Order: sequence, then C-alpha cells, then structure tokens
Amino acid sequence: MNTADICEHVRNSQLQAARQRSMAVSGGVIQAVHSPCRQRGIALVIVLWLLVLMTVIAASHARVIRTETRLASNQVEAGKARGLAEAGAYHAILELLVRDETQRWPANGSVNRIRYEDGNVAIAIRDARGLVDINKAPWALLDTVLAGAGMEEEPRKALIDAILDWRDKDSLKRLNGAEDDDYLRAGLKWAARDGPFISVEEFRYVLGMTNPLYEGLAPYLTVHSGQADVELDFASPWLVSVLTGTQDTPPAGNATARSSGTAYHITVWATSNNGSSASIDLVVRTATTAEQAYTILSWRTPARSISRTSG
Repeated sequence: MNTADICEHVRNSQLQAARQRSMAVSGGVIQAVHSPCRQRGIALVIVLWLLVLMTVIAASHARVIRTETRLASNQVEAGKARGLAEAGAYHAILELLVRDETQRWPANGSVNRIRYEDGNVAIAIRDARGLVDINKAPWALLDTVLAGAGMEEEPRKALIDAILDWRDKDSLKRLNGAEDDDYLRAGLKWAARDGPFISVEEFRYVLGMTNPLYEGLAPYLTVHSGQADVELDFASPWLVSVLTGTQDTPPAGNATARSSGTAYHITVWATSNNGSSASIDLVVRTATTAEQAYTILSWRTPARSISRTSG
C-alpha cells in the first residue's frame, strides 16, 4: 500500500467516526426532545379520565338527589291524601249527628263529594241495617244472597251449614256443615270459632268460602246491625235486586232516618291535588245516651272498595 492509499484510508476512518459521533449526538437530542412530549401526553390522558370519572360521579349524585326528592314529594302528597281521608271520615261522623232530617246525608250508600283546598273527598254512608248481618242472618237469607252471588246449590248448602256451625256455641256438626275435625282434615290451621263472627274479614275463613266469593260479598255484609233481616231503605241496588227478585232501585224515602244506637258503615275516598289517593272504611255507632256522641267500632285503611259509585 502506497502513501496515498494510507492517507485515503485514514481520512475515510476519520469521516466514519465523525459520522457515528454525529448520529449519536443527534439521537440523544431527539430522545431528549421526545421524552417530555410523551410525559405531557400521559398527563393529559390522566386528566381526561379524571374529568370523565368526576362527571359520572356528579351525574350519579344528581340522580340520587332527584330520586330522593321525588320520593319525599310522594310521601308528602300521600300524607296529604291520608289527611284528606281522615278529614272526610270525621266530616261523615258529624253528618250522622245532624238533627235536622232535611239537612242530613242519606245513609243508603249514595256518594257525597267535598272539595278541600288540598284535594277532593268522596264519602258514602250506609246504615248497617241495610246490610246482611252474618251473625243474625237465617238460613233462608244466606241461601238467597249466596244464590244471587252465583253459587251452585250443593256447595251453597254446605257453605251455609258451615257458616251456622262457625257461629253457634256447640261443636255439633250440621248435615253439610263443618266443625274442628273438618278444618283439620282440610289442612287448615284454624277451626270453627263456635261463637259470633267478630268481623266481616273472619267470614273468609269459613270452610267452603273462596276468595273471589268473599271479595264479592264483603261490601254487603256486617256484624253490627243485630238484625236478622235487611231494611231495603238502606240497602244497595244489588242487594235489593237479589232479595226482591226485581231490578228496581231501592226506595230512598227513609234513607235519612236515624236511630240511636245504630251502626253506620262509612267509606271515604280522597285524592290530593297532585293525584295521590287514600281511602278508609270505618264503622261508627251513634250513642244511645248523651255521654258520648259516637263510638268508632272499626277503622280500616285502605278501604275494601276502590269504587266511588254507590251500590
């Protein structure tokens, strides 16, 4: 190798070394420039995720607040409806005590309506003498009413005997009736009371009674009239139809008559201005003496019937 070649080789080696140093420096600068950019990008993503998370939490909290506010508002309106119903109940009691017969509300189940500041109230009063007393009704009356309710003859006879076995004081079984052993064999956890019905609700527990039949009959029953018959002046159109065999509407001539010591079934339906509703069934007996004007015998809420129509 001559001197010119050696010089050329040295020069090339120096250029290659310089190029490598230049590339190393350039790479370091690029890396130094790119690292802060990457860190700022990661920080931005974290901030965005935090914003999304905070937005979700805020939206969830707002929804919970709206729900709680709505529930509280519903409770307030429900309270108003209950207050209206109670006001209507005591208004009805006052109507029972009106002395002027021309100013009295009829006690035949017709509906009277009152407008209060917070809503509307509908009130129906029925003299218990216009209902079937399940403690006093004889076999024939029970047969007529159950037949009117659509019950077939054979199961009807069995149910009537079971009703009579329930309310009598002995444990002797009628021909088609039911005493304690029959309830036990039927898999029931109760037996015949062998005493008077204490409420209309107890009627559903008589062997042979079905829920649909009970629900259909309950509005026409009582344990408070003390009478074996039904006074049609105070009876509902359906009961009048069943007992008379006609479709005539019940007479209203004596519907405002009052008798001391008589029990009255009162039903109140109330609706607040916001649409919330409440209802009450109560039974009130007017006093036979001046010491106490009336006695509340039962109070049930909600009312058994949701209908605001008489009958």
